Amino acid sequence: MTMIRSFIAMELEDSETLKNIQAFYPRLLQNQKNLKTVTAENLHMTVKFLGNIPESIAPKIYNILRKDINENLFQGKSLEYRLKGVGQFNKYSILWIKLVGNVQFLQNVKDTIENSLSEKLDIERDKRTNFKPHLTIGRLKKNKINYKNFDSFRNLIQNNKDLEFGRFTINQVKLKKSVLTPQGPIYSDLVY
Repeated sequence: MTMIRSFIAMELEDSETLKNIQAFYPRLLQNQKNLKTVTAENLHMTVKFLGNIPESIAPKIYNILRKDINENLFQGKSLEYRLKGVGQFNKYSILWIKLVGNVQFLQNVKDTIENSLSEKLDIERDKRTNFKPHLTIGRLKKNKINYKNFDSFRNLIQNNKDLEFGRFTINQVKLKKSVLTPQGPIYSDLVY
C-alpha cells in the first residue's frame, strides 16, 4: 500500500504580501542565521495535518473537501483577511504571522472538515478543536539557536507583533502532498 504525506491548507497567493514576508526574513536571519524560513511557494495556512495516508483514500478526501467545503461553505466567495503581527510557538522553535479577519468562518471550515472526515472516512479528529489561524514563516531547532543574539531576536519578534504584512484572500481549501527532502519539503496539489 502506497502512503502519501499530506495536509489540508489554504494557500497564500497575494504577490505583494509574499514580498512583504520575504522582506522581513533578513531581519530574522540577521539574529539567527540557522533559522529555516519558509519559501514563498510553500507559504500556506494549514487547516489539518493528515500525516501519512493510504494513497487510495486521497481521492475520497479530495471529493469531501470539494463538495462539503469549497462548494457548500465557500460557494464561490472569496474572503479577505490580513496577515498581521509576528509571534512564536514552542520557545521560538516556530515563528508565525497571525491571520486577522472573520476567524469564526475559518473555525466553521475547520469543524466541517473534522466532522466530514471523521464521519465519512473514520479519520481521527485533531485533539485541539479551537482553530488558531496563522502562517508559519520559519523554524528554529533548539540546538541551532545562537544565544549570543537571542535577546535581540526575541525583541525583534516582540516589537513586530503588530506589523502589517498584507492581504490573504481565501476562496478554497486544498489537499496537499508533502515530500520531505534534505533541501526542505516540496508541496504539490492533490487533484482527482
